[in-house]
Amino acid sequence: MTPKHNFNYTMENTFTIKLRYRGRLRTPAEVYVLINETEDICRSNGWKYHTWDEDWALPNSLRSEFTGSALSFKGHAPLKGISFGTGQSETVWLTFTPDGVLHSLMTLVEPEFTGDGVDMPWERVKTCYDGPATHLALCKLFRYLADRYFEVFEVRDESGYWVHGDDARFETWLGETTRNMRQFEEELAALEEDKSISPKEYKERMYKLVKEFGDKLKAPSNDE
Repeated sequence: MTPKHNFNYTMENTFTIKLRYRGRLRTPAEVYVLINETEDICRSNGWKYHTWDEDWALPNSLRSEFTGSALSFKGHAPLKGISFGTGQSETVWLTFTPDGVLHSLMTLVEPEFTGDGVDMPWERVKTCYDGPATHLALCKLFRYLADRYFEVFEVRDESGYWVHGDDARFETWLGETTRNMRQFEEELAALEEDKSISPKEYKERMYKLVKEFGDKLKAPSNDE
């Protein structure tokens, strides 16, 4: 599972790429096999990880609170599984409640934290901070684990890679989207500097600019 791709894009010239995912294990008791296998993958890639083996017999009593800008959790989180980081990207959660549903600390507190779906909440990981190859590596890891352990596993991937699995198409998409992002930033800067337009015209042009950029970012369809 070690990334072997060499894309000429870094955090300095790409936008934020992310994956949203959710799922439910076929057999919750297999979580220990999933932990061991994912732990080996993390070790081979040099990814830092943490294993969870909390008591499933106790109810969820987890709550979150802020101390200044720092978020902390208190109470019992009935999770078994593994969480890991690929470097600078967000934490990947593969942790589960007794019914086999994938949960993180955040979704235990607020199931709709990253999207709709209370019964089977969406998790999110921003993958771009360690380079685009990490996005591909996580997609391939998810595909592998989904086939082996999950009854249901769904992914929302704005790049379309989860659907087509074509590295070359991903690189083409990434290059086009990066160029679109630069163009958007340039046009936005020009709009901000234009003092000759009225507030109404400014809002109209801003709406049009954001909409056009948003349309370009829409994920490719499954047929593309």
